[in-house]
Amino acid sequence: MSQVETYYQILGLKPGATAAEVKHAYRTLAKTWHPDLFPDRSQLKQQAEEEIKKINEAYQQLKWQQPHASRVATVTGTYSTYKSCAETYFKRGMENARRGRYIVAIEDFTQAIRLQPNFAAAYKYRGLACARLGYKHRADSDFKIALELEPKPKTPKPSPTASPQTRWKCVNTLIGHTNWVFAVAISPGGQTLVSASADTTIKIWDLATGKLLKTLIGHTAWVRSIAISPDGKWLISGSDDRTIKIWRLDTGELLHTLIGHSDPVWSIAIAPDGTKLASHGKNKTIHFWDLTTGQRLDTRVGQANSAYSVAFSPDGQTLAIGSCNKTIEIWHLGMEQLLHVLKGHSSWVNSISYSPDGQFLTSASYDKTIKLWRLGTAKPFSAVTWHHSYVGFVVFSPDGQTLASRGDNTIKLWYPSTGKQLCSLQGHTDWVNGVAFNSQGNVLASCSRDMTIKIWQLD
Repeated sequence: MSQVETYYQILGLKPGATAAEVKHAYRTLAKTWHPDLFPDRSQLKQQAEEEIKKINEAYQQLKWQQPHASRVATVTGTYSTYKSCAETYFKRGMENARRGRYIVAIEDFTQAIRLQPNFAAAYKYRGLACARLGYKHRADSDFKIALELEPKPKTPKPSPTASPQTRWKCVNTLIGHTNWVFAVAISPGGQTLVSASADTTIKIWDLATGKLLKTLIGHTAWVRSIAISPDGKWLISGSDDRTIKIWRLDTGELLHTLIGHSDPVWSIAIAPDGTKLASHGKNKTIHFWDLTTGQRLDTRVGQANSAYSVAFSPDGQTLAIGSCNKTIEIWHLGMEQLLHVLKGHSSWVNSISYSPDGQFLTSASYDKTIKLWRLGTAKPFSAVTWHHSYVGFVVFSPDGQTLASRGDNTIKLWYPSTGKQLCSLQGHTDWVNGVAFNSQGNVLASCSRDMTIKIWQLD
């Protein structure tokens, strides 16, 4: 039985009852179970208090409801019209919520639900708007309904083509940096590899041949993080010199230097649509930037904790933050609302990665474990401990069927669904700091404290 059906049952009504019927049933039951009717009978008064609480909650929810659209719309064309109008109200509600007009947003989401009663997202964001206004019971109720209506995520299945570890081979070792290599990234087209180093430089390589194409000089301290925009035009770098730089990937031209962090920049992430950048570091502040102009955006998310990793969800609606307080925060960006705090690690969360379908999140920690979280339940789906030292990173492959991680000098590939290890790639002589898959998932680049970059290929 759905939560909505339960509310109807509490009021003694059948699903689809009219607003007048709901109101009449509420008034009748409220008179019957009002606690003041039992002043000298403590047991009955306690029961009445519990009943009236249920009745009030049911009424508050059902007074927003209307009969199911299918009872009115009996043809496909009419139903499509309802759905289209519902989307319009939903978008209007999202815009009003973004502007802080939560009461108006609640009305918009309610209209969307009236037209499309199974509109899970409308319940979810109405609940968020209610939460911002302090309507806890309404918010909790909407969240429960949204969870019931949302399609159940499918458990990732092992790739049918997966095979023995001998299929992954090191095909090239790139030498050129003069200090630790902190991060690597591969362009969307797969032709270009970029590396960032403690030698303060960024190097651009031809991935197929290993030829060094350019060395970008501009940072004055360790370059810890890099990212390439989805269209392959821009390269973004974050450094201990407290700046972020935006470069043209094809020419190496420096376009913008972003100043705003008061301490080293530890992590950066580009939104899937390529319009904005999130950055975080030791100063416990997340900044958002417009990638076209380099201007800082007025978006506020994140608690007062240093973050080691930030990641956008595939749909760009949420941002995950892995921090030194052992938790992962999931924030909704449009409403600047904290959705979940994932707890389970016993030490710092060093790295996080969304699955390509957005249904799962994986995290790596200083506690030597990797956890896979099923989003929507905010509970660990599985956890593995393979590494002998802290786990520095974890990354989903493009098809979501494989995870890559490291805990020492080795890279381990494993199945998210079972926790079974696929293979262990060995070759670096010091800690591996990062990896990157190409878009096809058949090439993997790794970087290390041994100052080299290795290219691994799946035969």
